[in-house]
Amino acid sequence: MIPRARVRTFDPWPAVRLAAAGFLLLCAGGAAQSQDPFSGPDVVTATENQKGAPRGEVGKQQDVDEIQAKYRQILSAWAGGQTERAAAELMTLEGSVVADGDLAARKRLLKAQEAVIHGIGATDLETLVPVAMLHHEVYRRYLILGAKGRSLLLGHARGMTRDLAILYREQSGSQGAALVSSRILTSLGGHLQKHAQQLPAAEMFSQAIQMDPRNTAALLGLAIVYEKNSQAESAVNTLRKLLEADPAHAEARLRLALNLERLEKGKEAQKILEELASSNDSTWVTALAIQELARRLSQSNASSAAQKVLEEGIERFPNDARLYIQLAHVLDRRGEIRPAQAIMEKVLVVQTADSPAASARMLYNTTRDETFEAARKFLDENARSRLSLLAQALGVPNRANAAAVAAGAGS
Repeated sequence: MIPRARVRTFDPWPAVRLAAAGFLLLCAGGAAQSQDPFSGPDVVTATENQKGAPRGEVGKQQDVDEIQAKYRQILSAWAGGQTERAAAELMTLEGSVVADGDLAARKRLLKAQEAVIHGIGATDLETLVPVAMLHHEVYRRYLILGAKGRSLLLGHARGMTRDLAILYREQSGSQGAALVSSRILTSLGGHLQKHAQQLPAAEMFSQAIQMDPRNTAALLGLAIVYEKNSQAESAVNTLRKLLEADPAHAEARLRLALNLERLEKGKEAQKILEELASSNDSTWVTALAIQELARRLSQSNASSAAQKVLEEGIERFPNDARLYIQLAHVLDRRGEIRPAQAIMEKVLVVQTADSPAASARMLYNTTRDETFEAARKFLDENARSRLSLLAQALGVPNRANAAAVAAGAGS
């Protein structure tokens, strides 16, 4: 008997039963008896013998059977490339079954979906990837709609996505599966972080890193959680691991410098800021590095050096109002009142709206979709490549694949 896997989570909805243990237990339960990881005495099917069951239990099983049938139809639409229809219908199904606060209804939904997933997963383990991405898409949509009245639905969609990722990784054991599952968890963590759910985001990022220690998006996400929670040392350690994987990662270097300064390691911090400020990169990272370097020099009474950095920065980022303000402050502290006033007058005419550098500090403190863009593109490609396998497992035509073939033949 394979030991039951244990998964730790920080859950913003603690009343919701996590599905991870259920999935892994169902898989582990049949392992000693069958090569099929989806078989076992606990697996739910739509044709279980109901003899001797109380009338109420028969009714519940009928509900589960109906959910299973509808869920298979939704998966068929997803496999056929009908993205909008599948996501919308899954949200409708889940919303009709689960009333916020009704844990029993959520259990019936989970039971029905598990049964279908075990059936198709036994046919081909790779089908778990597109199924996970369907639940991922539904979770994204629930977040847009808001948590009010949807706490169980949010918890369910997130749990299904996470558990399918973990199940796929555990059952496959391949490096490729680890990469895919790691990025599913990374994307979930990104959504959580964007909606200020820092602790569950950290859990997702940590699990993603366990699967792929070189996952730079997960490492950056985790470092940001540490930074926002005033854990500078943990942020520095995580950022150093990221830079081992990608030494040229500009944002990681910037965050490393600022967290090193919080640890009073100013010399190393200043060296990094100087390298970033003098780079040819014209992104917000460079603009903020210039601001931070000038601030540090000014505080160290190196006003001439700070002035030079700021004047060069203004040449590169002429619409960055903060650089003008910092320069005026440096001049004012030296008693150069009129030059400082002249600089401040320029701030009034600086057009900030069209300059990414102008919002550098805001971007630093914002969870940006671009951080997780590569991971999500990778997932989309991998999910699409497996839609035909899902269609075969469900026994339905793969219209999306057929359309792609037809398009290729006509070109």
